[in-house]
Amino acid sequence: MNGTIFKVLIGLAVAGLLAGSWGMGERLIYGLNPVAFGSYVPWGLWVSFYLFFLGLSAGAFLVTTMTYVFGMKRFEVIARLSAFTVLICLLCEVLFITLDLGRMERIYRFLLTPSFSSLMTWMFVFFNAMLVIYAIKTFLLARGDLVRWVGDPARRGRSIYRLLALGLTSYDASAWAREKRMVRLLSILSLPVGLLFYGTNGAFFAILMNRPIWNSALTPLLFIMAAILSGGALVTFLTFLFMHDEELIHGLGRAILFVLVTFLFLQAMQFFVGYQTGLAMTVTTLNLIAFGPYWYSFWIVHLLIGSLIPLILLTTRPHDSRAVAWACFLIVATFLSVRFNFVIPDLAIYKLDGLEETFFHPRLRTNYVPNLNEWLVSLWIVSLGLLAFLLGTRWLPVLSPEKEGSEHAI
Repeated sequence: MNGTIFKVLIGLAVAGLLAGSWGMGERLIYGLNPVAFGSYVPWGLWVSFYLFFLGLSAGAFLVTTMTYVFGMKRFEVIARLSAFTVLICLLCEVLFITLDLGRMERIYRFLLTPSFSSLMTWMFVFFNAMLVIYAIKTFLLARGDLVRWVGDPARRGRSIYRLLALGLTSYDASAWAREKRMVRLLSILSLPVGLLFYGTNGAFFAILMNRPIWNSALTPLLFIMAAILSGGALVTFLTFLFMHDEELIHGLGRAILFVLVTFLFLQAMQFFVGYQTGLAMTVTTLNLIAFGPYWYSFWIVHLLIGSLIPLILLTTRPHDSRAVAWACFLIVATFLSVRFNFVIPDLAIYKLDGLEETFFHPRLRTNYVPNLNEWLVSLWIVSLGLLAFLLGTRWLPVLSPEKEGSEHAI
């Protein structure tokens, strides 16, 4: 990555942490009292961000799986960075969903009194399994370079790298072959664990009977395609920033174009089938997405900036790495609107006629708008994730050695 861009991003991350610390302090001191969601809209901006990072981690997960399970050596150059990306995304996911819990200190009950008939329990189990697997996998992939850095007199912080390498002082081809076999075993294990983790998140929404948009067999498929699209776009953009592999970027760009078209087709089918049913709740929910208070997030942010412009770039300039990178950046940067338009509209309609006239309280309204506290907390978590990622790429061997010196600038 270009040094100037790196410094600017570090500055933005630090500024975001400082600005967001006020909101984070309010959340830790006053619980959920400062937030805008309530009883009728119990999930808000933080759940949307959780799903956003869930998708980003899925794309990086897919790259490591293709590399070490299916033997696609073409992706090996970005596999280590992808594994590290999964870790950062998992960190952001758990922070968002934990802060969304009303009594987050009671999370220990998942361990002491688990209910294995609950999808939330299985989400907890699979999340922690993914976290452990990818922490070990990232360590094994980077260990050889950690040992090499320990023996480099010009490298600062060698004592820290010696600690991270668990005291190992030599690393030869046989050691790498042994640990590569372990990486493959972990990757094979992560395949069913990851699929169950991402599938469970989709099923968690799909089984809710009184949510007409969520309660559909199409929901898990949309979850998978959304994850592949946003996560794949992130991996492509990172490949442009940190690697000098034009052929790989062009190939990933073609794949992103196919996934984007497929995702938009599934979205169109969701609207077509929903309107054809004529059910009041379904039609009202779809109208909220397309013509409600957040119409601009659907038409302008998602469809125009996050879909149409990338489609044009990927179609007209498929062999221009910078154009492919910009297209992928726009997809990632605007994909929060997709998650927000999935979570909020289905909660924003009253399920019983006259309910809005029965009780009057700010927490018993469906006209949810994220407030300043929610945005500040979100800014803090995103800034923390960005800072951890940037420092990791600079001070940890998460890039392939032969690609460390390459630079790109957008």
